[in-house]
Parts: sequence; C-alpha cells; structure tokens
Amino acid sequence: MKARLLLRRATGFTLLQTVIVVAIIALLASLVLSINVHPGPSKPRTTAVTLQAIDSSLERYLTRFGEYPEPANPDETAEVLPGKTYRIGAAKCLYQALTGDGNDAIKGVSGEDASSSNRTWDDAELKKLIFKDMPLNMWRKIGNHYLIVDAFGRPFQYLKADPEKKNTLNTTYDLWSYGEDETHLRATSKDTEADPAIGAKWIKNW
Repeated sequence: MKARLLLRRATGFTLLQTVIVVAIIALLASLVLSINVHPGPSKPRTTAVTLQAIDSSLERYLTRFGEYPEPANPDETAEVLPGKTYRIGAAKCLYQALTGDGNDAIKGVSGEDASSSNRTWDDAELKKLIFKDMPLNMWRKIGNHYLIVDAFGRPFQYLKADPEKKNTLNTTYDLWSYGEDETHLRATSKDTEADPAIGAKWIKNW
C-alpha cells in the first residue's frame, strides 16, 4: 500500500507544476499567434533599412564619380508583379550604379561604352562596384532588366535633383518606395508636395 502511494505521488502533478505547464502553453500559444499575425520581418522595416543602404551607397558613388547617377530612361515601365506595371528606369539605374554590372541605364553612357547588366563582372566593372555583397532580396531580374527592389518586390523610385526643373523635394535626390500604398503607383515625390496624403504610406528620404 505504501509503495502504491509513493508511486502516485511521483507520477502526479503538484499545483505549482500545473501552473507552470499552463503558463508555458499560454506563452507558446501567444508566440504562434504573433508569428501568424506578423510572419517574418516587417516589410516596411526591411524596406527602410534597404533605403538607408541605398542612401549610403549613393553618397559613396558621389565621392567616387563627383555626381549622383541619373536614369537614362526614367519613364521606362515593365510588369513587375502580375497585372502591376511600374516605372523601372530609376531602379535599373540604381542597380547598375551600385553594383557596377552594366551602365546602359545610366544617363550619359552610350555607343561602344554602353553595356547591359548580366550578373558577371569584368575588371572595369569591378572597379565601379559600390555595394559589395548585396543581399539577394534587394534586387530582382524582370525579363532582361535588373532592378533594385523593396521588401514588397517592387522597384525603388529615384529622381536626381535638377535645379532648373525643380523636380525634387531634396536638393540632391528623392528616393522612395511605395510601401503599402496600392493606389498612387505612378505618383512622384513632387506630387506629395501638393497633397501629403499621397505619400502617407511611402518609405522615403524626405
């Protein structure tokens, strides 16, 4: 009889143990719920970090070449996501300016000096490399185009300042992602000057 009582005590749960088990289950449940609600890193936060990396790289580009890059075809478009067409000229320019892979998307390059991006680097291109070890999620290939993209998979937008045209809000360049905005996908930085609500969801450098 004594042996049976001891066995029951050894295999049973005390009140404290039960409380601990319930607390652990509740903690695990809350973690699972939070993962389902917010799967992986926040796309806006990741996009903001990427934008800062582009900013820093453009400053290094300025130091090396004496000016910021300018897109050769700023109004060029492509279907980046199913049924969604975006301007890609600036994103192509940024990709080439920061990686050194090609240069035909950068204004001022033409003729025999122009080359397209192909993810291979010759000695001359390696000397132009600004952003080393660029993460795979920071660029995409769409058709024959290589683009710098945000965490939403969409091309970053970029405008080099032209003092005569007054085409930007910053005196250097405007850089932005449309972020969670699904409406104003053709708007520019200057459009937000008249109506700040347009850029409310954007991730931008102004």
